[in-house]
Amino acid sequence: MPQHEGAPIIIIKKKQHHAGHHGGAWKVAYADFVTAMMALFIVLWLLNSNVKIKKAVESYFKDPTGKGKQAGTSVAGAGENLTVTKDDMSHLSEKLKQA
Repeated sequence: MPQHEGAPIIIIKKKQHHAGHHGGAWKVAYADFVTAMMALFIVLWLLNSNVKIKKAVESYFKDPTGKGKQAGTSVAGAGENLTVTKDDMSHLSEKLKQA
């Protein structure tokens, strides 16, 4: 094609479309995965504990509602249960004062 003198040269640039924004769906999936891995390692760590804690974890997985018979305590490391009556209060008060 012959070019005419004085005619401007027109250059047409095409935009290249890269892959669009993917959004944040992968972040949600990754967060779910990390949460599941954390839960797995916590359970494995608890299973490496003493027998009383193992039984408490086992009873939770057998009955998560907690309405059945539980082998362990509801709070790990809670110590021994102590039943206190009104008659024992003065006796306990004396022991605390002595301590």
